[in-house]
Amino acid sequence: MNSFINYLDQFNVLSPNHSKIYDEYTYDEGEKSYSFKIDTKIENYLIEIFNSNAHSVILTGNAGDGKTRLCRSIYNYFSETELSTWPNSGIIEVPFKHGRIRIVKDLSELKDEVIFQELSKLQLSIQSNHSDKLYYLIAANEGKLTKFLSQNENLKLLKEEVSVRFKDYKNNNQSLSILNLLDVTSSIYVEKVLNEWNQEENWSPCNSCAKNNTCIIYLNHQRTSTEHVKNRLVEQYRTLDYLGSHITMREMLIHISYLLTGGLNCTDIKNADYEDLKNQIEKPYYQNFYGHNIEHEAFSEMRALKLFRELDPGNYSISNIDDFILNGDICGIEQLESLHNEIFNEDLDLYLGYFKKRLDMYRDHNKDSNDKLIEEWINKLRRKFFFEFPNDDIFNRNSLIPFQFLKEFGDMFDNPMKRIQSRKDLVNGLNRAFSKRLVASSSQLYATTENLMVHSIVSNNQVIINEEESRADIDHLPSKFILLVNHKIDLPIDLHVFEYLMRLNAGTTHNILREDVEILLDTFKNEIIKNSETNDYTLNILRLDRDKGLYIQDEIFID
Repeated sequence: MNSFINYLDQFNVLSPNHSKIYDEYTYDEGEKSYSFKIDTKIENYLIEIFNSNAHSVILTGNAGDGKTRLCRSIYNYFSETELSTWPNSGIIEVPFKHGRIRIVKDLSELKDEVIFQELSKLQLSIQSNHSDKLYYLIAANEGKLTKFLSQNENLKLLKEEVSVRFKDYKNNNQSLSILNLLDVTSSIYVEKVLNEWNQEENWSPCNSCAKNNTCIIYLNHQRTSTEHVKNRLVEQYRTLDYLGSHITMREMLIHISYLLTGGLNCTDIKNADYEDLKNQIEKPYYQNFYGHNIEHEAFSEMRALKLFRELDPGNYSISNIDDFILNGDICGIEQLESLHNEIFNEDLDLYLGYFKKRLDMYRDHNKDSNDKLIEEWINKLRRKFFFEFPNDDIFNRNSLIPFQFLKEFGDMFDNPMKRIQSRKDLVNGLNRAFSKRLVASSSQLYATTENLMVHSIVSNNQVIINEEESRADIDHLPSKFILLVNHKIDLPIDLHVFEYLMRLNAGTTHNILREDVEILLDTFKNEIIKNSETNDYTLNILRLDRDKGLYIQDEIFID
């Protein structure tokens, strides 16, 4: 038995070993003990605050974002002894060179009278510039915190201080900082966890196991240790960043552990009969990643699976990729045949050679046969191709996910020239979104109502695309852009908005993203109109150019 698999089992939401709180990510089993620590920028930033620029800090975020772990880390850093268990009160103090740090591990767990008492003390400390030498570190749910402050008039000053910091983290100062862990970029930690969990020393017992050739867990470890496969798993998390979706640390650990184990352990593998083995083979990492073949109860508790379903590459048919999957080994191109044999081989996830035989039978039979190979296998094989095909120069692998302009979006980061090149396409997409018409490509942005009245015309050089700023305090990668009109009216552009506008620019009629972006675009357009100046002598409209079949801007003079 590999006791490291038992460690991973604590993240399995259906296992009796499952723990809902793992702020130290440790596991003890007799003489075996596992512990790993994810280095985070915010932990170092908190230490720096209390060492060099002492003031009170409130940590906010979702359950599972690591607030409790950070509170424990700060206590352990400044204390001579490590914290073994939290006191029943959920509050503990630790002395340090500037006074005392009062740590509240979860404001939501406290009674209302205790919350009022602690927040009143915090308010007094802020008012007196911490003359009492008492500095708070409070972990709190944003909704609970703001609601409580709104309901207590005596906390009015603290409410105002908290409110301005939630609006913009740049309002943090030397009296109070609010660090919102929802702003942490999820993808930063994925590679760290995969590297840590896939260390060979964790899997050394598997090397001598008689079942390792029929162990799907061991196969998943081997595959996800491969550099290009690991990078593509991280890439999927990065795409969620682009979509503005935040995965908590807990959700990520649950997801990656399921990716590796499929909810199985060594006992399941060793005791498997023929039917059990058939079920286990259906749990390779590329199926686990999107939650295929998972119990419904587990799916409802694993939020990451719901988010990744939007990116599932198994559902989209791209002809040249499907043709490679089914015929790559007989295509007559030596390189492709070699790659096909390398990927679609006789490994466990392809039923130890059974798939190859099925594929030969499918190709040998005539079109009237009842072979269901395609409907049974093609979705799974597309996912396998997406992660394992090693060369991105031969096929457009990203065409298998439903965002056609993902690469263009990613290329704009750290690349002002790419942003300038995309500006014309985005402006054209906005013109078509505002008017609901096929507007001719233009170097101007038209704030147009659906009755084709143009209320404002903005030249291209007044449209600027800025990259979201990096952060010094938390692990945050820029993941969206801000489109500025006249340096004051802004439109946040995440991947949903970018994809929608680029599709409109390309002249497609896809409207699958309309619900995600339409309200945002209408608000942006109305702000432009509101800030525009009217001209009493001209009327700007969009009219149909019958020769081009497109709408163009025209001007009517009024006597």
